[in-house]
Amino acid sequence: MPRFLSPRHSTPHRVAVIALYRALLSRCTTAPLSDELRSSLRNAVQNKFRQNRKIQSAYQLGLAFRAGYETLDHLDAANNGDPESASFLKSYIPTLPKGITRSPPQRYVPPPPDPLKQALECLPPEKKVLNVRPHLKLTGPRHVPILASANGVPFLRLGKPQPRNLSRMLRQKLATAERHFGRKVMLENYWEPLAKQEDIWDAMIEKLDGVKEKVEKKTWAAAMVTARNEEQAKYNENQKRDREIAARMQEIVDKEMALAKKEVVKVMTGRKGKTRGGHRPLFP
Repeated sequence: MPRFLSPRHSTPHRVAVIALYRALLSRCTTAPLSDELRSSLRNAVQNKFRQNRKIQSAYQLGLAFRAGYETLDHLDAANNGDPESASFLKSYIPTLPKGITRSPPQRYVPPPPDPLKQALECLPPEKKVLNVRPHLKLTGPRHVPILASANGVPFLRLGKPQPRNLSRMLRQKLATAERHFGRKVMLENYWEPLAKQEDIWDAMIEKLDGVKEKVEKKTWAAAMVTARNEEQAKYNENQKRDREIAARMQEIVDKEMALAKKEVVKVMTGRKGKTRGGHRPLFP
């Protein structure tokens, strides 16, 4: 193992440690001991491995491996019916410190996310950006939003980090537009030619059957054209809605920019009317 590499980051070392750890725990389960001694030995193995997980000294690691393999040999011998190994384990386990034979601390499992909190991630309608902007009065400096586009979907960039509800909205809009466009292309390039062939086949069958009366019926091609027009209409409706939203957002940006300019002029005018001491001059 290279000297610059920590033992816990070395693959051969990790494989050897995990194999020894699993072997000890599996032997503890089948050892010919009482439930109390078996539980104490299992806790000792878990706590000892937890304590030694950051050891970097080769000498200390050698001692730890030697103790682990000797314990494993005694467990294997006891499982095979060796009375000396069984008596050794029965006499040795009670002498272990109480802090080692206790149950290891339980890992902290984070609670599941609150569904109510996730539901409130989306702002209510009365607090949406398009309904509350532009702000006429502010207590601090005004930050003018930036009108941005995500593959044709307009949105206002107010600051960083980007809110999760905005990211989710952009993903959903892009997925919807891609779904409508993909369906339209599939209907136009695959299903419509296939439907025309079905209509030709139906006409051939009617001709072979000797059907002379022409009954008005909806053809396969007409059904595909209707479906394609519906998908195109949905796609166009979404594009029109995005253009209207973009126009509203641009109007908000223009108003915010005008208010910001007025505030800057007001601040600069107030500064010019004051001297360095903070008092206005007697004769302007």
